[in-house]
Amino acid sequence: MKRFIVLLLVFVLLVSCKEDVVDKPENLISKKTMVDIYYDIAILNAAKSSAVNKLEENDIDPIEYLYKKYDIDSTLLAQSSVYYTSNPALQLEMFTKVEERLQKLKDTIDGKLKKKQEKNVKKQQPVKKAGAKK
Repeated sequence: MKRFIVLLLVFVLLVSCKEDVVDKPENLISKKTMVDIYYDIAILNAAKSSAVNKLEENDIDPIEYLYKKYDIDSTLLAQSSVYYTSNPALQLEMFTKVEERLQKLKDTIDGKLKKKQEKNVKKQQPVKKAGAKK
């Protein structure tokens, strides 16, 4: 409930401040693509904190990976980020979509882990032989 009230207050404040502060860049990254980029950044940050060795072993630089994947450069990403950040209502909408995608991924992973754990428990249970006495 507390989180809802905070989000509601932030939303009201953001909607009331609708004036554009930053000019729209010529090559603005689309809102959908920015959501994808923010999602990938969240995943890469999680990977960096939990599997940094895997990134290094595979010679993956997260920032360079994003630039190649989305065919962008640092300037375009920075300009688009500043533009979207200057529109808090739009930014909140975008981050809400990212949060929903991350939750869906978490639910999928949790479901797979649960199935794997159930399978392991079944393997550990002794198998009853036909005709055996109890």
